Amino acid sequence: MSTPTTKPQPTSEEISELLLCARYGDEEDLEEMRAFVDKYGAEWLADAKDERGNTCLHLSGANGHNRIISYLLPHLSPTSLTASNEALSTPLHWISLNYHLSTLHLLCPHLPRSAYDLKNLKGKTAVQEAEEACESFVVEEKDQDTPRGKERVRREKVVGYLLEKMGLGVGKVGEGESGRAVEGEEVIEAESAEGNEEEIERLTKEAERIELEQKEKAAQA
Repeated sequence: MSTPTTKPQPTSEEISELLLCARYGDEEDLEEMRAFVDKYGAEWLADAKDERGNTCLHLSGANGHNRIISYLLPHLSPTSLTASNEALSTPLHWISLNYHLSTLHLLCPHLPRSAYDLKNLKGKTAVQEAEEACESFVVEEKDQDTPRGKERVRREKVVGYLLEKMGLGVGKVGEGESGRAVEGEEVIEAESAEGNEEEIERLTKEAERIELEQKEKAAQA
C-alpha cells in the first residue's frame, strides 16, 4: 500500500512572493500562484499572511485584481473569505473602501449575511467605511460631469450594491441564497465554489469579461 506524499513547506521568502503576486496581480503573477499551489498546496492561499495579517484575498481585493480573485475563490473556505487582519478589517472592508464594484460582484455571492456585520478596530463595518468615505467625497454641481463627479458615482454604486446585499436596498437578498449582481443589462450569478477546475475557469472568464468592459468604459469616458 502506497503512503500519501507530504508536500514540502514553502520558505518565508516564497510566502512573501506569493503575497506579492496577489498584490500586483498580472498574468505572470497568476501563473506563479498556480505553480506555488501545485508545489505546496492550495491551503497556503488562505494561510499566507503579511506582517499586518493581510491574506492573498485582502491584497488582491484591495487592488481589484479580478483574475486573481477568480482563482482564489474556489480554493478558499467560507471562513477564509471573512478572515480579518490585525486591524480586524476583512477583505470585504478593503474591497469596499477601494470601491471595486466588479470585484464585489465576484466575492459577495459567496459571503454569508453575517459578513456584512463584521467590524474593524474602528468599529466600522465594510458598508459604513464605504458610505462615510463616499459622503466625505463632496462634488459640486458644476463638477458632476468631471472625473471627480464620475468618481462620486462610482462610490455611490458600490455603497448601493452593498446595501442591496444586506437586504437594505432594492432587491433584497435572503440569507443563504445565491447572490445576483446586475451590471448594465446583464446578470452575473455565482454559486458556491467547489474548488474544481471548471469553476476556476468560469470565474476567470467572468473576471476577464468584467475587466474588458471596464477598459471599454474608460476609453469612452
